[in-house]
Amino acid sequence: MILSSPSLRAAFAACALVLAGACVPGRASTGSTPEPEPGTTLEPRAWTAQSPAPEIAAWVQAGCRRAPGGADACVERALTGLLDQAGVAKSMEVLDTLALREDGVRDDAHALAHGLGIYAYRSPETMAQTFVACPTSQMSGCYHGVIQGYFLDLGRQGKPVGTVEVDALCAPHTGEQFIYFHCAHGMGHGLMALHQNHLPTALQGCDLVTSDFIRESCYGGAFMENAIQATHPHHTAAGHAQTQEAAGSHASADAHGGHGAHGGADAHAGHGAAGGAQAMRHGEWRALDRDDPLYPCNAVDVKYQSECYGFQPSPIMYFNGGDVAATARACEQVPEAFQATCFGSLGREITAWADQDHARTLAMCGRVGALGGGKGKVLCEGGAVATLMNQAADPQDGIRFCHAVQGAEAKETCYARVGGFTITLIGNDVQARARHCAAAEPGFVATCRRAAEVDPPTQRADR
Repeated sequence: MILSSPSLRAAFAACALVLAGACVPGRASTGSTPEPEPGTTLEPRAWTAQSPAPEIAAWVQAGCRRAPGGADACVERALTGLLDQAGVAKSMEVLDTLALREDGVRDDAHALAHGLGIYAYRSPETMAQTFVACPTSQMSGCYHGVIQGYFLDLGRQGKPVGTVEVDALCAPHTGEQFIYFHCAHGMGHGLMALHQNHLPTALQGCDLVTSDFIRESCYGGAFMENAIQATHPHHTAAGHAQTQEAAGSHASADAHGGHGAHGGADAHAGHGAAGGAQAMRHGEWRALDRDDPLYPCNAVDVKYQSECYGFQPSPIMYFNGGDVAATARACEQVPEAFQATCFGSLGREITAWADQDHARTLAMCGRVGALGGGKGKVLCEGGAVATLMNQAADPQDGIRFCHAVQGAEAKETCYARVGGFTITLIGNDVQARARHCAAAEPGFVATCRRAAEVDPPTQRADR
């Protein structure tokens, strides 16, 4: 695996509740004997859409071990080949199974989920249904991919993207905070795809949104995609398209119900209306700078910098090979208003470099030492616990992490993060939030309950 695959797994980790029963209608089966998937060594399919995910995963494993062009590309083609017959929810379940069995798949699972989302998208009319069919797994990459597919479709058709379009995009999901966030974050990814990874133009697209929350979340998606396209170009929308085009029919409009947004080089490499002359008008843009750890954050308007520094440790650690101390020193050079954001983001990155192991994560945050005015280590641990809970969609993973944290101040920060996360994940079920907080260490149950808004902020229970 390439050096920064852990940073891909950690970047902007967040997730949402799966909506039971949601699925994307596939094309009707012809009843004919299925052919092997193009570009793979897979046997003809013996499974059906109702087959258990482990059975389908075993079929993919067996067929991709010695695939021409490598196992990674074979797995992606096989997974997207499942969509029409099995739907996006089952295809993601197969990906989740493969990620548990194969280190290589696990390292690239978030990016593979992006690819599945892109190819699951069919039309603006069915986009909301497709979006909610995605599960929370693999850091919700499927959600982001569906939004990318939408913007690629608009670009291919030459349709304008204005305030009306971006404001309407996430409106169906306002009742689910997690899903709402991922729609907004995915908008940043999608605008980058639309504008051929030209960050300033994508950020201007985010500025069209009237909601502060959506706009700022959109910035974050754009900055994440900016780093991905510089460090992992095969995981951009265009990169996924090239993988599919190598397979032949799976990149064609016919293979995707005729929607055409995923057909050929025009849709992904040129992006239709966003390519050609319009792309030329964007001007030069340098995505990252190996010699300047604060770039591009120090080159964009201040209104974008909070979201930028919230992702910057990812490219920094990509370039320095996971050197925590060097990344922490870079965070100290960030403008003071954004230093806490940078140190928290460092904690997010560390969880990936530590393979989500709690003890290793804490040890790596310990390398921050007294940097950040003595707060860096605590901020790092706070960012780490938020990421661990987001990845698992489970506050109890945060509780377990907080038990291992050392020091009263660090534990206060940790359990407050757990309490806040229960609001996002569980919503209005106060009793469920309280049950999660009850698992905290006795001296910090009240901290968790206040952050979870189970108790009023002014109420101080005995500790």
